[in-house]
Amino acid sequence: MKKSSQLSFTNLKLVGISAIIGIITGGIISAFRILIDHGMRLSSSLYQSLHQQWTVLLIVIPAALIIACIVGLLVRSEPNIRGSGIPQVEAQLAGNLEMSWPQILWKKFVAGVLTNSTGVFMGREGPSIQLGGALGQGIAAGLQQQGGARRLSIATGAAAGLSATFSAPLAGTFFVLEGIYRNFQPSIWISCLTGSLCSNFVSEKVFGLTPVLPISYHMLFQPNMYWQLLPLGMLLGLLGHWYNLGILNAGSWYAKLKFIPSWLYCVVPLLLIIPIGVFFPETIGGGSQTIMLVAHNHYAIMLLLAWLALRFGFGLVSYGAGLPGGFFMPILTLGALIGVIYGSVMNQFGLLSAGLMNNLLIFGMAGCLTAVCKDPFTSIILITELVGSTRNFMSLTIVVLIAYLTSDLLGTQPIYQVLAERLTSVKRYLDSLEDTDQLQVPVFDFSEVANHQVKDITWPANTILITIKRGNLTILPHGATVIKPGDNLIFLVHKDTRGYLYQELSHMTTNQQEKI
Repeated sequence: MKKSSQLSFTNLKLVGISAIIGIITGGIISAFRILIDHGMRLSSSLYQSLHQQWTVLLIVIPAALIIACIVGLLVRSEPNIRGSGIPQVEAQLAGNLEMSWPQILWKKFVAGVLTNSTGVFMGREGPSIQLGGALGQGIAAGLQQQGGARRLSIATGAAAGLSATFSAPLAGTFFVLEGIYRNFQPSIWISCLTGSLCSNFVSEKVFGLTPVLPISYHMLFQPNMYWQLLPLGMLLGLLGHWYNLGILNAGSWYAKLKFIPSWLYCVVPLLLIIPIGVFFPETIGGGSQTIMLVAHNHYAIMLLLAWLALRFGFGLVSYGAGLPGGFFMPILTLGALIGVIYGSVMNQFGLLSAGLMNNLLIFGMAGCLTAVCKDPFTSIILITELVGSTRNFMSLTIVVLIAYLTSDLLGTQPIYQVLAERLTSVKRYLDSLEDTDQLQVPVFDFSEVANHQVKDITWPANTILITIKRGNLTILPHGATVIKPGDNLIFLVHKDTRGYLYQELSHMTTNQQEKI
């Protein structure tokens, strides 16, 4: 009875801390969104004024150069604000990277606002996640949290950041559970869900209850039409694979520009966005404007293909320059365009009603995000919350499954995990005050440790198995203790080897069929 009351108190404490993280993160991300929206409106008006008065270039070009210098200097002073910021958060939670949260918080905020305000093809969701993670790290520092408690605060901030920027609390929670921790331990989901709900509450008070992408549709895919989803899922898997490779290699393209210092690569997309903003104003920004235009208007297939090519190519140009921005929304935009193009072609052949176009747009977003990031449940929930409807759930899930399998067959790797692993050569521990840390891994069916006694397993050096969590039970293991599928193993390790040992232990506890 005493143990049960202690567990309840621990959960209440988690909820309290998580609520504080969520509320503050919601306020920061709401300000972030407002400033970017104002900046985008200003940039759009300047680009459009160039049609009547080319002398406005005397303002626009110097402004782009100034922004490039400011953003470049911020990135040079704090390299961890480059890109979306999600790989940095994932590497930090794995124990492979440490960051100065005050530096990340203000520099990512300023650089993110300046970058996204210009209309380059990048989203605000990645920076929002990193800002939330930095806020969680700051609160952890204030509470003098260490080890697992500190990491949980960072993860909660990350979940709250995604929730606030997309008004999607469940997607924020699942993003951390599926994409970062890769398990559903109660303390993790309680903390992340609480933070996500509180940040979403603040966001809704500022922006209202309307979904971020309020796309309406009046028809549903019938079971006898499901065969038409197979080509779409395969197409999305193929496109996602190519975009995944493009993101991973975009930085190497810039390395060939010997006449520009690396910290000034951002000047390339910030100048190129000017003619794009003049001649293709519908396409600028993260992509939400493009998605809503396609959802409410009919466009020729050739124009949609041109937009797709532009969004694909310049999206990689934007990310490769190291601009502080994300690619969640750009990926969703690519998927939406693919869905509508596919639907238009099928409609011209008389195989599909025009009334189902928005359905395919929604399916395209979910399938493309899944193909690139390899987080299917997060994609399904995120799209459902973005559009504010679950009526298409069965059809959407089929497309997601096919897109996932297609990209998997092509050898696509989880994009954030690969990018995070590239950061592991940089190790800086600024505020880890302890030499040891705890590491937790789940045990899967058919893994090499499942149904074996502790004494019969050869564990990696410098690890001590201290606890086994089996449901609500806490087991202190001894040599004869049998490890069962579903267990969560908690090890004591040195803090500097945590990332490496996590990989080693995960190989031992992962389902053998998954490895094959």
